[in-house]
Amino acid sequence: MPNYKGHIAGGVITYLVVLYCIKYTNPSVHTVLQGLVFCLFGSLFPDVDVKSKGQKIFYYLLFLFLLYCLMTFRWEMFIVASFLGIVPLLVRHRGIFHKIWFLLGLTLLLIISIKSLHLTYETLLITNTCFFFAGCVSHVLLDQFFTKLKRYV
Repeated sequence: MPNYKGHIAGGVITYLVVLYCIKYTNPSVHTVLQGLVFCLFGSLFPDVDVKSKGQKIFYYLLFLFLLYCLMTFRWEMFIVASFLGIVPLLVRHRGIFHKIWFLLGLTLLLIISIKSLHLTYETLLITNTCFFFAGCVSHVLLDQFFTKLKRYV
């Protein structure tokens, strides 16, 4: 199984493939880098259920988001985010976070949430969510490939 460096490499390759496939027309450097960051975060995310770089990044970002919710008095978002922060601690490794159907459902839930908020940068956020999903898929596929390879070696 690849370590976090292997998953980051897989995330970079996945990002380049997705970027080539969607054929951005004159994207800004900021947009391109933002997509890369989301794809890399997605490539580490499935390991959020075990002590890993992905888990450290996830809880760091969750902490910042919870602080934001407290400072802006968004109690509902704080409660939901707190609950979601507990879920990775309750599941086994390579369980639900390594299932494509769950990751797709999570992505669709994020897209529906973004659409319902009618945000200014809705298209960019949805694109970044798709990059995140592509990174998650690269992680799962790399794990499956190396698991099968290990059986034959």
